[in-house]
Amino acid sequence: MSDKKQISLLETRGKIDAIDSEIHRLLMSRAELVQNVQNAKAAEGPIVNAMHADREIEMFRRFSANHTGCLPLASLQRIFREMIATFSHLQCPFKVFVLKGEPLHRDVARYFYGTVIEIVECSTLAEMLDRIKAPTSDIVLLAAEGKSLAAFHKIIGQGCQIFARLPFWDDGEAYGLDFPDMFVLGHAPLKTVANDYTVVATKTDAMNAQELLKQAGFEANIEFGYEGINYCVIKAFANLESQCWRDIEKIFVKNDIAVDFLGIYGKV
Repeated sequence: MSDKKQISLLETRGKIDAIDSEIHRLLMSRAELVQNVQNAKAAEGPIVNAMHADREIEMFRRFSANHTGCLPLASLQRIFREMIATFSHLQCPFKVFVLKGEPLHRDVARYFYGTVIEIVECSTLAEMLDRIKAPTSDIVLLAAEGKSLAAFHKIIGQGCQIFARLPFWDDGEAYGLDFPDMFVLGHAPLKTVANDYTVVATKTDAMNAQELLKQAGFEANIEFGYEGINYCVIKAFANLESQCWRDIEKIFVKNDIAVDFLGIYGKV
């Protein structure tokens, strides 16, 4: 290698080292800011949950819109997933509960919630869901299928709800993410991200449920069914305090059909 090339290589490595040092400095600064947020929140009362799926989705949306260069977008997202989970844990420690015997569920938990967070495997759905009945910062990853939603449906009214759906990206496979479809349950706040979906349960046939939702002015899919209950995903932010929810409830009550709110999730 010529002297000029050697010098150029050393200079480049020096620049990389400087960037690494700057990244480290900025991460420490970010940790201090998170600590300030934690102290401010603690002064107002106990911190029950530090998760904000809406902010995460908006962040990844910005990344998708602005990212250029040779760094794979999936790598950037993974780096920030680790960072977000760690800083959330610093504000309010939490665990992630998954079903035992489902290695891919554990993989999803590790990918989206990082290496610092404790992942706990539960033997049954009932045991897993029992962990989030009372207000807690802990979360549950639940398979997006009828039987699992039916088990969750039995404990609604305890305050826990669906607040995210993983992966955040509909085109996860394009990022090399061949993960199962999973709901995230807990006591996190629900905030709109302008690409929102509300999950409801109703004891009527799929065609009737879709027709009633259409009459109320909503686009909906019947994604899952189990033991006579259909689980619908509505393209809207319809939390229990919204006019959207009142419109949905009104059309079902008018037809003597019960409808239950299970939660809301957003997509990038």
